[in-house]
Amino acid sequence: MTTTAADLSREPATRAVRSPLRSTALLVLEFCVLAIPFNVAYGYAMGIVYRATPLTGLSFAILTAAVLCNAYWLWARFVVRRTPTELTPVDGAGLGLGVLLGAVLMCTVVAVIAIAGDLHLSAGSGPALAGLPGVALLAGVAEELIARGIVLRNLENVFGSIFAIAATAVLFGCLHFGNPHATPLSTIAIGIEGGAMLAAVYVATRSLWWTIGVHAAWNFTQTSVFGIADSGHPGRGFLQSQLDGPAWLTGGVFGVEASLVSVVLCAAVAIFFLLRAHRDGRFVAPIWSSRR
Repeated sequence: MTTTAADLSREPATRAVRSPLRSTALLVLEFCVLAIPFNVAYGYAMGIVYRATPLTGLSFAILTAAVLCNAYWLWARFVVRRTPTELTPVDGAGLGLGVLLGAVLMCTVVAVIAIAGDLHLSAGSGPALAGLPGVALLAGVAEELIARGIVLRNLENVFGSIFAIAATAVLFGCLHFGNPHATPLSTIAIGIEGGAMLAAVYVATRSLWWTIGVHAAWNFTQTSVFGIADSGHPGRGFLQSQLDGPAWLTGGVFGVEASLVSVVLCAAVAIFFLLRAHRDGRFVAPIWSSRR
């Protein structure tokens, strides 16, 4: 039998019994059948959302997110024949706490940069371009389903949580290397913030709603509230922020995600959740060390 990540949240990973052949086959199968098609659909939908008005874009993003979530759930339930507890019917508490964490993190980053450097705030013209609420929502749902729900979960069922966290952090950073104004340093920063931190949140909570909330709220607060560039894409929101200071502090034209402040803060959050995961026995051992 195969022990899923949800099962592992209720017992020490080192005692779980998993089938090496089945786990490896699912890793390859779900990457090909789910991750790649989901990523193609995500890219196509994001192009539509970017070109739409905020309300139309948000509506299309909600529809796309619902389709992706249902496809993920149906695949798990009726093809793989497991209960996808990481994506149970909307977990309001997990989603709400994730949203709160993502918003607080971004507000803290902006506040620290304002204190250490200089921040000029002015009235914005409302969400547009990368600041579209639909962009934040779609990115949060699609990227979490792919990065955490498919890739990380399957990698840890074979190679264990530590390898899976490190591998998805590297992958997440590399996938943003092609963004406007990206640099090797911004790639490392994204790997820590959107890769390692969100992976740690998932491993500790075993909830995609938590990571969706953090991811979407981080993006929305950054672009739609403060009007700050998001991973190199221009932001336009209810406020317009001008951050002055050295690039290592403000993140430069790439946005605050390339700021040392963001990296340190998100690394601290990642460590907190990793310690919590270790305390609760949520880590998954490599498959070769977990057989009875």
